[in-house]
Amino acid sequence: MNYIHPTALIADNVIMGTGNYIGPYCVIGFPPEHADHFPNSPFGVIIGNGNKITGGTTIDAGTVQHTEIGNDNFIMKGCHIGHDCTVLNNVRMSPHVILGGHTTVHNHANLGMGAIVHQNQTIKEGCMIGMGAIVTKNLQTEPFDTIAGNPARVIGENTYLINKLKCE
Repeated sequence: MNYIHPTALIADNVIMGTGNYIGPYCVIGFPPEHADHFPNSPFGVIIGNGNKITGGTTIDAGTVQHTEIGNDNFIMKGCHIGHDCTVLNNVRMSPHVILGGHTTVHNHANLGMGAIVHQNQTIKEGCMIGMGAIVTKNLQTEPFDTIAGNPARVIGENTYLINKLKCE
């Protein structure tokens, strides 16, 4: 069973699994912010199971594929997930993270408060993106990188997550 706050707006083109929490004022599945496709969205949004999507988050419908949210993600207040994005599993997005269209975020990534990710970017497994980081189109990530700054750059390894996953 899903909990969907009465103020949340969920478009007809959204497919959702079970055990999800959709908080107040979320807007999911409406037309993408893409000049060639607005206001028509040929694709929708697919949301897996066990996600927590808190207040004021927006998730745009896709233009060339469904925008997809995997399982067990925690997407905090005021995040924006652009059209055609894929957010895999166990991802943490702190408040006000912005993902440009066609971005892929792999398992166990953690994006800090206010981080902005350029469209067509890939955030690899276990990456930690620091608060306020601006991930430009030129940054290439590797699994378990720690990334910070404006423009963002790799500053080390996400040793905390590496050690945590070894213990599981």
